[in-house]
Amino acid sequence: MRHERAHRSIDVRHSRLTVPLATSYTGGSVHAYLLHGRVPTLIDAPPGGASFVAALQASLSAAGDGPLAQVIVTHAHHDHIGGSAALHAAFPAVVFRKRAPLPDAPPEWTAIDGEPMLTAGDAQLWALHTPGHAVDHTCLFDVHSGVLFGGDLAINGSTVSIPADSGGGLRQYLRSLRAVLELQPRLLLPAHGEPITQPASLLRGYLSHRMAREQQVLECLAAGLDTADRLVERLYAALAADLQGAARQTVLAHLLKLEEDGRIERTGESWHLRSA
Repeated sequence: MRHERAHRSIDVRHSRLTVPLATSYTGGSVHAYLLHGRVPTLIDAPPGGASFVAALQASLSAAGDGPLAQVIVTHAHHDHIGGSAALHAAFPAVVFRKRAPLPDAPPEWTAIDGEPMLTAGDAQLWALHTPGHAVDHTCLFDVHSGVLFGGDLAINGSTVSIPADSGGGLRQYLRSLRAVLELQPRLLLPAHGEPITQPASLLRGYLSHRMAREQQVLECLAAGLDTADRLVERLYAALAADLQGAARQTVLAHLLKLEEDGRIERTGESWHLRSA
């Protein structure tokens, strides 16, 4: 567990709490952000157990906050929501918020409907629906400071997987990237990796990368590589074995978008260019 003391980041007073993860895809850790002030709020609830709860309590105390009042989860992947039960046990009065679908298991959840303004710390955060990586993905934007708490929208130094078999969608992800670009955030604080100090450059790079990858998929199909597995072997030949599954999901997301666009079709597990 790593705790960075409270600091100001363009007027948003927060601490970053980091939990190690046994996976290389996420860079080996996940960040939660504690916003200090009138409504102490935690963004994301990683599965850090007792050590995470202790670090959170220490951060609240050091900042002179009252008890934790609210947890806002960016999306329901385990590394972002898996610590909810432990947080509920430590802070029974906390309000838990996320976008639907809501978990069936405790604690009780309050749905984020639409794109409301939510009080968090001393800030007002705009809860933006940014699907693509997950159907319920939400970014939280402080309009006053230009700080965006980005969840898994972007990762500094890497790209984001699109889990096509579990609610991910490439078309939605591209739309979310463009929507966030229009906001012109000055700083993007991701759930994995270091802060993104030039968000516009990185997000434009993501869009260019996805368009280039789409063209590569089409070229591979034209060359007779007709399954997702064969495409992964060609396009991600140098990728570590434990990342191949995520790559396959993203390739499948590309294929599904191209199918929706009417450019390719499939028979069983085989994909091919659509005849003119």
